[in-house]
Amino acid sequence: MGIIITILYTALFIYFIYKISFFNIDGISKKTLSAIFILKIFAGIFLILIYKYYYQTRSSADVFKYFDDGNIIFSAIYNNPVDYLRMVTGIDSDAPHLMKYYDSACFWIKNFNYDLYNDNRTVIRFNAIVRLFSFGYISVHTVFMCFLSFTGLTAILKVFYPIFKNKKIWLILAVYFVPSVMLWSSGILKEGILIFAFGLMLYSFTTLLYNNFKIKYLLALIGSIFLLLISKFYVLIAAIPGLVFLIWIKTTNSKYLIAKFIVVHFVFLLIAFNTQLISKYDFAQILSNKQHDFISMVDSSQHVGSKIQIPILEPNIVSVTKNTPRALLNSFFRPSIFEVHSPIVLLAAFENLIIVLLILLSFIFLDKKELKNKLLFFCISYVLILFTLTGLTTPVLGALVRYKTPALPFLFIIFLFLINGEKLRIKN
Repeated sequence: MGIIITILYTALFIYFIYKISFFNIDGISKKTLSAIFILKIFAGIFLILIYKYYYQTRSSADVFKYFDDGNIIFSAIYNNPVDYLRMVTGIDSDAPHLMKYYDSACFWIKNFNYDLYNDNRTVIRFNAIVRLFSFGYISVHTVFMCFLSFTGLTAILKVFYPIFKNKKIWLILAVYFVPSVMLWSSGILKEGILIFAFGLMLYSFTTLLYNNFKIKYLLALIGSIFLLLISKFYVLIAAIPGLVFLIWIKTTNSKYLIAKFIVVHFVFLLIAFNTQLISKYDFAQILSNKQHDFISMVDSSQHVGSKIQIPILEPNIVSVTKNTPRALLNSFFRPSIFEVHSPIVLLAAFENLIIVLLILLSFIFLDKKELKNKLLFFCISYVLILFTLTGLTTPVLGALVRYKTPALPFLFIIFLFLINGEKLRIKN
């Protein structure tokens, strides 16, 4: 029965791909888009199987723990539908009588939250909502998440498609087929929601900035920013300097690109390490605490097989600056082929080999004409900031692979900017 329902929902979303104008892309057929969507579903099912057979308990497998907690929240609908709505919407969700549901859920409450929103609840709420339609089959939840992340990736593709029409196939590969993106954005995890929200945010932002002002794009921008804030807020933070840079270039001109790029990031660096002066949050302290708590959790766990040593981060700009090069090296090049201990790590190691190869090709076949493209600067900014944040705070290779996933399409798009295809063909 679960297979039939999963197939029916897959068919429904393929129907949406054919009928919704958002998916109309000149030169890319609906058959191609539908095939990519189906591949994502297979990747999502594969991820379920990995978690099922690789992890010893359901509570240690992220896919299942969010799904199970979503079922607990959904169970309130049988006793009091209003309670279900309270927990799903967050309106009056702190009512004392709801604690029986929160106590039963394993991940609704975080031990360490730094007075920030608990982003576990976003995925749990997603599952509680989809449970209305899924009849309890996890594969159906996977199909819903695949459609969200596929929509986000399509939005990213549409932002860069006018630039890379002559590299259409390579752009499709860069956006949809990076192994980590294909896998992690297809499961019922935060990554799928992040890809959806980030793609929608960037698409609506660039449309408003460069094309035309419409209320629907403004609403999409506001909604996607909100979704990023309640999923992983640092993914949004990583994009802000690049977005401000794009606004500056649009409102002035394209002269002095590098100087403007440096100024924007210098200002944001000053703001980041003085947030305690303008708010109750201390960015450097939060960064240090997150790393410390992650290391403590790993040290106390018996199920972590890919722990790596990272320098202890102090809550100041000197420590962060000192450790940034190593953080970037970890994010770009680890795991290596010498650190493989599982199929997932093998996939990531292969991906990193491709990254090394593409970096070399970028130097050998550099396309100097594209070096002044403003969207290239945005991609560089976003990738470097997100890779730095994840590399500084993540002492587990498996987690590092997941956390850098939202930036990977942009990393491979950078290579599309930098590598001159004509030079490459002539050399061959």
